[in-house]
Amino acid sequence: MDDDAVQLPAHLTTRVGHTDDPVAAVVGLDARASRERYPHLMMMPPAYGCVERTGQVAWRVLGYHSTTPQMARDDLGHFFRSWALAEPGSRYAAPWDVTDEERAAYTAAHERMEWEALDEIAVAGRRYRIFRAEQVLRSGPEGIEPPRPTDPDPAEVGQAYRLPSRVKGFVIDPAAGVTLVDGILRLDMTALVPTGRGVPEDVREEARLASRLYPNVFVLPVHCAVAEYEDGRWGPMTGACETPQAARDSLAAYLRDFAPRLHPELPEEDLVRYAAAADRLDAECGHELHAAGRQFRLVRVESVVRLGPDGPEPPRTSDWDPDVPFRVQEQRDREAGIVYDDEDDC
Repeated sequence: MDDDAVQLPAHLTTRVGHTDDPVAAVVGLDARASRERYPHLMMMPPAYGCVERTGQVAWRVLGYHSTTPQMARDDLGHFFRSWALAEPGSRYAAPWDVTDEERAAYTAAHERMEWEALDEIAVAGRRYRIFRAEQVLRSGPEGIEPPRPTDPDPAEVGQAYRLPSRVKGFVIDPAAGVTLVDGILRLDMTALVPTGRGVPEDVREEARLASRLYPNVFVLPVHCAVAEYEDGRWGPMTGACETPQAARDSLAAYLRDFAPRLHPELPEEDLVRYAAAADRLDAECGHELHAAGRQFRLVRVESVVRLGPDGPEPPRTSDWDPDVPFRVQEQRDREAGIVYDDEDDC
């Protein structure tokens, strides 16, 4: 019999811990019921972020929820610039005392990222990476899964924007203990590959390769979005919202403020119905809403990062990445005859 004490590599480790916490028990029961009610997994377009290595296998999330790799690169470059220029103690300063030498290094790194599409960079002895996360919905006979009763939702109506980010500062560490719920979710996601007639073969093949090169997965904090039911299917209406209340606030703002501006052709009675629906949403804090013949639902989005021996999976070559670094685009614009009035404002 093989020795079951042989240790797996750190990046392949999943440590499921036991807890007597009654809250964790309720979360587990809620997750089990949801998996039975919404048994199917649906893949959304991936999201991107930037991380800093903090240990042998651990990485700290600096930013997340970018919709393209270049947006995440831009975010990382902005962090570098802030750390180089911000006064100590300000909200934009680095979380450590930056030396003059480090300021120069981060300034140079920011300038480099304005010219190069880098997914990995070392600065002042620290290592940074752009990472990729799969976003997954659960569905069943009732449609897409809404937020669960046990999902964190601490904000009052209209105040979700005041909450600190739940994912910024989150540590991706495969060696850390997880709950049984997250352990099962990891197993669900391990072999997930996009399917369907509309998925290009190069996307499928790169997904299969990623499952071999980055065989473990790590679960990020759950977030929400608003979906709309049109033409017999649910489609995305908003981007990522970190809590259910943030999604409600976003939907209410659309109904009250943005719909009249985006759709000036709408009759006044529809706008009145939109405003009344927003009031109902604020009062009831529900997950589904009907307004002037339209149907909206808050949906629950699970994000997982693939992990390999060297850390989180970076963007894939088949990922949608239409933009180029800022200075490259600026140079192209100038060559095309587009002149910037004030270069400092670019």
